[in-house]
Amino acid sequence: MKISKKAYYGLRAALALAQTDKPLSIHALAGTEHLPEDYLEKIVQQLRRGGIVEAKKGVTGGYTLARSAKETNVWQILHELDGPLKTFVPAIKGALPCFQPSHCQTNEVWRKLEEEIEHSLSQVTLASLVPHNISRQS
Repeated sequence: MKISKKAYYGLRAALALAQTDKPLSIHALAGTEHLPEDYLEKIVQQLRRGGIVEAKKGVTGGYTLARSAKETNVWQILHELDGPLKTFVPAIKGALPCFQPSHCQTNEVWRKLEEEIEHSLSQVTLASLVPHNISRQS
């Protein structure tokens, strides 16, 4: 399993949004997180389409979380940006899912691992990642 750079950057951007009450522009987010602005803009647009963030228009506009940091979890962000995380994709393609009994048995291990990863990451909210010594900026 590999988390993409896009998902890594997206999680960092979402966490930055969780630490403020004000909308942040792409320019401000990119500067704060030291991320490429053009690439971050595409990532945030995908998060917006997925309902993770929302855009506010106007002079004081920018991006905010669509839901509270307590209601937004890491799994939602990773799944939106990377799709389903696969720990294992069988190399053998064919009409039958299992050519030998050992294939079915080991596939079950990977399926359970994927379920556990999803469950674990769903339990990690953005609020739980915000350092306790940083109050929300107003």
